Formats: sequence, structure tokens, C-alpha cells
Amino acid sequence: MYYKLTYHNSVDKKQVGDFFLCGAQKLDIGQTNCCELRLPESSDFEPVVFATILCKQEGKGYFIIRRTDFHELQINGKRLNICQSLKDGDLISFVVDGKIISLLFSMYNDGEYSASMGVVYKKYKPNRKIQYGIAGIAFLALLISALSMCFRKDYHILRHENIDAYAASIYHIHVDSVYLLQDSIINGKVEEQMLEAIALDRQVAGTCFLTCDSLFVTARHCVEPWINDEDWNGISYDDKMSPAVRLATMAETRNMMLGEEKYKVKAHCIISKGLELYEYYSTDFHFNKSRDQVVCLGTDQHPIYWRTIVPLASRRDMELGDFAYVESKGLKGNLQLADMKDMKAFRKQADKDIVAIGFPLNDNQEEGICAKAFGNSQNVELVKNDSEIAGCIQMSAPINPGNSGGPVLAKIQDRILVIGIVSKADGQATQGTFWAVPSTEIVSLKQRGGNIIDTLIFRR
Repeated sequence: MYYKLTYHNSVDKKQVGDFFLCGAQKLDIGQTNCCELRLPESSDFEPVVFATILCKQEGKGYFIIRRTDFHELQINGKRLNICQSLKDGDLISFVVDGKIISLLFSMYNDGEYSASMGVVYKKYKPNRKIQYGIAGIAFLALLISALSMCFRKDYHILRHENIDAYAASIYHIHVDSVYLLQDSIINGKVEEQMLEAIALDRQVAGTCFLTCDSLFVTARHCVEPWINDEDWNGISYDDKMSPAVRLATMAETRNMMLGEEKYKVKAHCIISKGLELYEYYSTDFHFNKSRDQVVCLGTDQHPIYWRTIVPLASRRDMELGDFAYVESKGLKGNLQLADMKDMKAFRKQADKDIVAIGFPLNDNQEEGICAKAFGNSQNVELVKNDSEIAGCIQMSAPINPGNSGGPVLAKIQDRILVIGIVSKADGQATQGTFWAVPSTEIVSLKQRGGNIIDTLIFRR
């Protein structure tokens, strides 16, 4: 199954009749660089994503989701509010600066479209003998692989466990846009007013996982990309400052000057895997902000305030705040978080083997396949009364950018549990060494209702 979008009406009359093919892949339509189908940019608004077309989970059709409030989107002349199923022959219209661009939606079931090759492969009657032969070869290869696993000398305990069973609970997560908001009183009610919206040219990508108690868990810097920035000089708003950090420092600085929390930033987050797609805002997630620092940067004449969890020499506990979770509705994974009792048992056992699962970025900074990185953990340090873990856990495994937010698994007694979340908050993930936020931080925050806020001001 695939579909074709044909220009029925366009600002450029020469474009009428041109078409765009797509199959099961997600298709973004809009003005940003990440859009597969580009529309002319507006003279009044920043470039945005107008809409996204997705294949239905059962693979029997498509639906379209509206992604912006700044431009009108119509289906057969009627305004689209949020989302709608698409039928063959539907006319999708976009209004840009008062001009209408219309695309005719045509759906086909005579083959499959290959995005990498740019061609449609027509359906054919399968050859059963070839299929049975391939199945036989695959079974034989599997048998040989199983025998080799049994006889090779490999003592990493998790290599002999069915870790692939947890891949169903591992998801991509990325942030595609950031918003600066202001609380305003409208008709006697406090409402959020959007001051600025930025679509990120370089989207922040990481890993997310779904627990057995219906929590999407990830690293906080994968949800709030403004809490760490290694390139900004901290003095002024220069070119190396990321758009997300710029908006965040603007909000924090204005709040400090006013003496009240009136401005804030939020990010649009997309959690996806295959045909599954879930959209959240960073404000939907729960964090532990009790270890945050609001640091005063800039100059004495022009101070810039910035909320961060980048650890300082005197605050090695700050990196423990690099986690986030949101409660999902109607979803349930197969990953279980280790509690304090489990972590004490892990601390005592001799086996410290771990495996980190995630979507490492390739050399082109593009999301790759779900991969496992086997390694080991250092000792888990506790505070004096043994009631809490003192800091992030140092681990060794060949992880890459994109693994951030992914789960770290360990076998504790007879169970495989999540003992940590991959973090890069301290910027020391080099030569196979990284830090993981212990899972007990999430368990503790959830038991407290998901809200702990206590901010400390620091001048540097």
C-alpha cells in the first residue's frame, strides 16, 4: 500500500500536476528543513510543520495530524481541527499568506513504495519452494548460532539472557520545537500566551523506554534540551548558543528580574517506534528539580540567568536530576525499575555485568537501529545512613550519542531489572565510560507524587 500527493493547485502554476509518493513512512509537510514535502515559507511567521501523514497501525489506511495553529489546514474545503482519516480522492489544502496550495490524495494497493529506491514494487505471487528454502536456511543458521553460544567461553551473564525481549519497550524520543510562553490574565483568567516558537534544525534525539507500570522514562536533557550546553561561552547571546538555551535563559532572566515565575519554556517531544507515535510537551513530564542550579552568567551590567544540572565541583549530586518520566495511557511495557532493596542486593553481589539498550546515532548523526552495549558497573555508593544512593553510577560500555535516556539492565538474583538511565549530563562519556542515574530516583519521585521543587541560586 502507498499513496500519491499531486499538486492540484499551487502558487507556482508550473508545479500543478507534479506528485510525491510515500508508503509506510511518516511524512511531514511544512516549511522546515526536516519536512519531506516542503511548502513556500510565510512572510509573517517562522517556518513550521503544517501536518504529518501517518500509516494506521493495522496498515489499512492513513490519517493526517494538524501540527500548527498559525496556518489553516482544510480537507475537502472543511477546516481540520486535530486529525482525520484520509480517503482516496481527498483534497488537502494549506493557506499560506492568503494563497491556497492543494494536494490531491490518491491511495493505491497494487504494490509497496520503497523510499530508499524511490520506486514502487508491484505485488507478485510468492514462490512457496523459495520461501521454504529460506526458512530452512534461517533455521539452520539459528541452530548453528545457538550451538556456538553454548560452547564459546563468554562469561558475561547477560549475553546468555533473552535481552531482545525488551526491545519492544524501547522507543525513539526527539524534540523538534521549543516555545517561550508568558502567563497573562485574559478575561480574569490566567492563560499561557506564546511569545516565540522555534523549530529546531538539529533535533535533539535520544532513547526512551516503557516500564511495566506504564511510565515513559528518559533522560531529562532529552526532554529539556536547554539544561546543558557545552558550546555556549556563558557571556552573551552568541552564534554558538543553541535556540533552546536562548529561550530558556530569556525566560529565567525575566523571572529573576520580576521576582515571580511568569515566563517559561516548553518543548514538543515525539516518542516513536515503527508506526507508533506519541506526542507530549516537556511540561507533561515529571522531574526532580531540587538539585537544579539557577546560575548567574553574562556580565554585571547584563546578567543572564540559566537553569542547569551540569555538575559543579561542589555539587556532584546535580547529575541525579537528569531523568524524566510521564505516565502513558493504555500502554504497558515489560521493563521493571529496581527499587532501593534491589539496588542494595546488586551492590552486594559479585556480578556487576550490565547492558545498555538504545538508539545510538550513526556517523551522520542519524538515528540507527536499537542496539545493545554490554559492559559492567562500578560499585554503588550509598549515603551514610544507607537510605539513598549518593550519586550517579559510573559504568563502562561502548555507548554512543543517542543512547541517552535508555535503560541500563542488570540481573539481580533471578530477575532482570532496570538499575539506571543513561546520562551524559557531566559530559564525561568518553572511552566507554558513562554515568547512569539510578532507577531509585524515579521510584522515589513517583512515591512522592511526582513533584519536588527547590531551587538554589549560584553565582559564577
